[in-house]
Amino acid sequence: MSNPILTIAVPTYNGAKTISRMLDILLPQITDDVEVIISDNGSTDNTDEIIQNYRNLYPFIKYTRSEVNEGADSNFLKCMLNAKGKFVMLISDDDIVMENAVKRIVDYLTMHPDISMAYLDSVAFKDYYKGPEYCHRYKEYSQKIDRDKDTTDKKEFLRYSQRLFGFTSCHIWSTERIHNITNPERFKGTYFMQAYISILCSNNPNDKLGLIAGPCIAVGEYGSLGNYNLAKVEGEYYQKMVEFASENDYPKKQMRKYYAWKIVFLGRMYIIRERAIAVSMTRCKDLFKVTYQFPRAWIGLYPFFFIPGSLCKWIVCVIRKKQGRDFTSYVNRPTD
Repeated sequence: MSNPILTIAVPTYNGAKTISRMLDILLPQITDDVEVIISDNGSTDNTDEIIQNYRNLYPFIKYTRSEVNEGADSNFLKCMLNAKGKFVMLISDDDIVMENAVKRIVDYLTMHPDISMAYLDSVAFKDYYKGPEYCHRYKEYSQKIDRDKDTTDKKEFLRYSQRLFGFTSCHIWSTERIHNITNPERFKGTYFMQAYISILCSNNPNDKLGLIAGPCIAVGEYGSLGNYNLAKVEGEYYQKMVEFASENDYPKKQMRKYYAWKIVFLGRMYIIRERAIAVSMTRCKDLFKVTYQFPRAWIGLYPFFFIPGSLCKWIVCVIRKKQGRDFTSYVNRPTD
């Protein structure tokens, strides 16, 4: 494995609840032309013990562990820069590289060695991955990839990848292009390190962007909430990333249209779920600052500011019951 075609890197932090399921499906797919890196960002649960057990079964795993949490962006970049493969992808410890997907990915990269970045056809599952037949596709901003292709047209690329642009688990990058980025450390603390890497791996007009059919990735949808202010991260910081993308040949109108939809959709969901469990991380004042210029927010978001917590809990219970799920909302990986 001195010159693997692909590095699959797993950045993890307190992933004990989900990482075993991900590794159980990923590791049996690994062949000699694939490198696996796991980078533990100072977990305080038993993630380290779980990974050590897998290393006994799969000695090819390369494992590193930080003594302290250095931040997600730092861990993502460390994974990218340590990759030995011609290409590198990240997979979150709570998502899934689906059955037979690794072979499809490697076959594509072998046939298209000149791409600078690729997007992997993706679906989603709720709470626990039980197989492809239990997954669903996103309805908005996520067109199915029917066949492998490549393109130099960023509008076309975004037709498939827009919903998950900036998401950890659904992209592959040329390691050479990553190493050619000047001072990538400057994107630490942006919350979207991987999105900035994507932009700078595809900022030349003739860059070939891959679209890999599948589905290859199953994205986990859990009852948990992120331990951050949504308005700051998915609002202010995502806006800055969109502006940077527009400065690097990405279609501004197309990306802003998606942003307007996304921040209203997520804002509504977070308000209800936070109030349902009586936590307050997303401040309404901050959310207003990043949405007031979008007319859809006045109807589709702001009325939710005034829904009482008891009604929010009832709404979540009704929705989850309809989905066949329990009411299990909680803050994911709390830092306090």
